[in-house]
Amino acid sequence: MSGWIEATSIWLGGDSSRWVRLSCLSVLLCCLAAPAIVRAQSAADDAAWARVVAAAKKEGRVTYYSAAPPAPMARMIDGFKKAYPDITIEAQRMPTGPLISKIDQERAAKAEGADVANSTEISWFVARAKEGGLLKPVGPAARSWPAKYLLDGATVIAALEPFIVTYNTRLVPNPPRSYADLLRPEFKGKIGLSELASMAVIAWYDWVEKTQGAGYLAKLRAQNPRLYVGTVPIGQAVASGEIAIGGYGVPTATKSLKDSGAPIDYFVPSPGLGIRYGLAAFSWARNPNAALVFLDYMMTREGQMAWNSSGETASPLPNIPGSLVAASIDAYDPSLYPPDVEKKFREDWSKLFK
Repeated sequence: MSGWIEATSIWLGGDSSRWVRLSCLSVLLCCLAAPAIVRAQSAADDAAWARVVAAAKKEGRVTYYSAAPPAPMARMIDGFKKAYPDITIEAQRMPTGPLISKIDQERAAKAEGADVANSTEISWFVARAKEGGLLKPVGPAARSWPAKYLLDGATVIAALEPFIVTYNTRLVPNPPRSYADLLRPEFKGKIGLSELASMAVIAWYDWVEKTQGAGYLAKLRAQNPRLYVGTVPIGQAVASGEIAIGGYGVPTATKSLKDSGAPIDYFVPSPGLGIRYGLAAFSWARNPNAALVFLDYMMTREGQMAWNSSGETASPLPNIPGSLVAASIDAYDPSLYPPDVEKKFREDWSKLFK
């Protein structure tokens, strides 16, 4: 290095050589100091995180609200219990719409409730982040989390999932293979669809209308579909034979039924649409440290395997065994549905389907 500095000084000559010597020396000192600075920062981060974990264990519990179907939710809870046996997890599952309403009501009343939650209502999480209502992930897993899947530094996109079409294998000998097939005469009165229980449902209806040809929703309505609230009851209705086809569905509400031996199967339409699951800890949480610990667990490889390793959903992390490919899922964009657009769509949908 000293030889290179001397050679450069001779080539430039005069005062420039002295400037180069000083500049190169500064660069050399910075290069030597950088690893030590990184190690010091890492040690400080580890110490800060240890304090968070200790405080979480002192809090002793975390309340988790989830819009994820039962099977992946159970895996997440079991995994967290094994990782942090000193922190009791109290969980409630409900569809996204009621879940968000419940959190809003608890917050307004300053009542004890969710410390951390996940749902597909991404725009709601983004709005809370802009208000300063979400805690930013600070655990070790956050340091390597893909930036693309962390919105406003606080909303973790923890999983992605495609929409599917389900069918009862006993009742449907010639199953559909596209959304267009839902209009086949033999399926009239045998299809299940969802109420507008969340933004994801609105996005799905809007997407099929725009991609399946003008008037598609009117034709689908003419099939006299039964309406349910969300994907779980639709999947159960298909498996029981109450309906033959589930036009609106997701793998996490279906695969566990299929694996248990129920006469149900599904396919992913192409082209298709998908959803993202947002996960966040709340600044108003009664157990904020435990919420951060749960958030960090779900960002670890172990937490991602608990959620995404069964072939139903996609992890933002690479090389998760059994995970779908995140890049293959075209998730809807919530920014396309501001309040005025949402209101108009609800009105039009209600006139058609109600």
